[in-house]
Amino acid sequence: MKPFGTFFGKIFGGLWNWIKETAWIQPLLIVGTIFAIIFSIPTITEWVNGIAESINSPESYYRNYQKKLEGEEESDAQKLIDAMMDNSNEFGEKFMLVFVQKDCQFCKDAQPGIKELLENTSRYYGTQETDSIIPVTKEQFGTFKFYTIFIDETYDYPEDDTTTPFERFLLRNTDFLERTAEVARNSAYKVNGQINETQIESLESGEKNAISTPTAIMYDLSENSPEEGISELLISIPGANLYDKAVTLSDAWMHRNQFELN
Repeated sequence: MKPFGTFFGKIFGGLWNWIKETAWIQPLLIVGTIFAIIFSIPTITEWVNGIAESINSPESYYRNYQKKLEGEEESDAQKLIDAMMDNSNEFGEKFMLVFVQKDCQFCKDAQPGIKELLENTSRYYGTQETDSIIPVTKEQFGTFKFYTIFIDETYDYPEDDTTTPFERFLLRNTDFLERTAEVARNSAYKVNGQINETQIESLESGEKNAISTPTAIMYDLSENSPEEGISELLISIPGANLYDKAVTLSDAWMHRNQFELN
């Protein structure tokens, strides 16, 4: 290896000496280097922007609150569902479970509203002058909390390569779907015309596409809940903008306005 290294060392050494001793080539190299840097800036900028967009994307945001399906019966997602079915406060006395997926425009549209409510909760206590929010105290509202489940999550599962992880999740949790459907069917939100029987039956069916995205299920063990545990079902998050969506979510959280009987 030494003669081989010495050979290339002599070549590059000779080239470097020639550049140093050849005055006219040095400005060309400098100019060439400058142009190379200039022309590479857009590519570098595009690469950096791509990374920033990925980090700040709605999908990345949702993944910060994800309960994974991986692990099947022992997965974090299954443990969450089991706790909800047992009316347990293991994951909190009050939270929303939001089903999402990648490349879902409605999920992307909903994310700013969820983020708004999480980061600026006090705006939605109803203390500001607006007819659309019934005033509540900070203590009554509590701390907004949510979890997500990605219905398009994938991973290797040699025991069954004919179904997706979410299909197996649905098969395991027919009782959960039926209870959610029953609550939705008797809810003020349905009476007020915000969800319909077809949507409820689709979720209850447990079929492959039973849950559209985003679907939010409200879980509430507080004394203000109209139903202990699973208490509200939202198919998509209505609202013309992020603030309207945050209002809808806060109303579901407090079971007010469209989520209460007049």
